[in-house]
Order: sequence, then structure tokens, then C-alpha cells
Amino acid sequence: MKHAPEAALKARLATLAGIPKAWPNQAFDPAAPGNVPYIACTIVRAGTSDDTLDAEAPIVTGRLIASAVVKAGTGEARANEIAEQIADLFPMGERIEAPGAETEVLQPPHIREGLPDGAYWRVPVSIPIQITKRPDSGA
Repeated sequence: MKHAPEAALKARLATLAGIPKAWPNQAFDPAAPGNVPYIACTIVRAGTSDDTLDAEAPIVTGRLIASAVVKAGTGEARANEIAEQIADLFPMGERIEAPGAETEVLQPPHIREGLPDGAYWRVPVSIPIQITKRPDSGA
């Protein structure tokens, strides 16, 4: 399972063409030309369980947090539009396949209230997910 579910989620977000994505611990300079607006992404793991006797199919619950980020003082419309586009990519019940694992969207994405972040304005989208390893995958 290792990184395949993350890669599948990144690939899904990559379909929003023309909007740069910022992932944790990867080089990204929001001040660089053409990098705003952008989507700041992170996966927050909340817990792991396993319903099998052999502990071969871990289930990881958590959230994909994808925040639409625009320059402060430019209004909310563009950030809200991007947030809606993000939410549309992850409808409740959607199953995203990855080698050796599957990610399921557990609830409708939650578009949160916008908030200031220094020179930027963020509108977070919280997407409840569950990643399940396939017992026979060897991943």
C-alpha cells in the first residue's frame, strides 16, 4: 500500500489543470510567477484498524485537506470556485483505485470558511477518506 494511494489522490488532483499543487516536503514557492492561485494539499491520517484475523488488510481513515489559495485582498470568488472544483473531484462513495489498495470517499467534501494566511487567503476543503489495503496485494 505504501505510497500508491497518495499517488492516486495526487493524480486525481492533477486533473485540475493550470492550478499548481503544493504538497508537504516538496519544493514550492508561492511567490514564484504563475504559482498563485494554487492548491495546498496534505493527507492527515487519523487511525488504522484491521478487521482480518491475520492483520493483512489495514484500513487507514483520515482526510485529504486541499486548500484553494489566492492572494489576500482579491476577494473570495476565485478561491471558492477552486474549492468547489476540488470538492467535485471527490464525490461521496467514490472509489479511487491504486496498486494494492483502494481509497474511498466516506462523506461529501466539506468546504470550510475562508481564512487569512499572511499574504494569502485560503479556503480549505476537507475530504474524509478511508484507504484499504487488499489482503492479496503484497503491497
